Amino acid sequence: MKNYTEAKNAKELAKVLGLPAGEAAKIEMRTDLVVAIRKVAGVGRTVMTAILNANTTHVSTDRLIDIAQSLGLTVRLRVA
Repeated sequence: MKNYTEAKNAKELAKVLGLPAGEAAKIEMRTDLVVAIRKVAGVGRTVMTAILNANTTHVSTDRLIDIAQSLGLTVRLRVA
């Protein structure tokens, strides 16, 4: 007897969670974004998820700069 529900894609996940159908597109876009950035920047999924959720407490400034530069961004630091 299974005590869980499976969702094979973002549309099914939105349905299982009781979210509007429009949210499925947002879930899929965010998932695709994390995968693309991981490939380019060479960092793990948990790190990218933490950064996208603004949970950068345990991510060093050096690592954030490396990720930004690998994505082609220019980083300027200003110390007040």
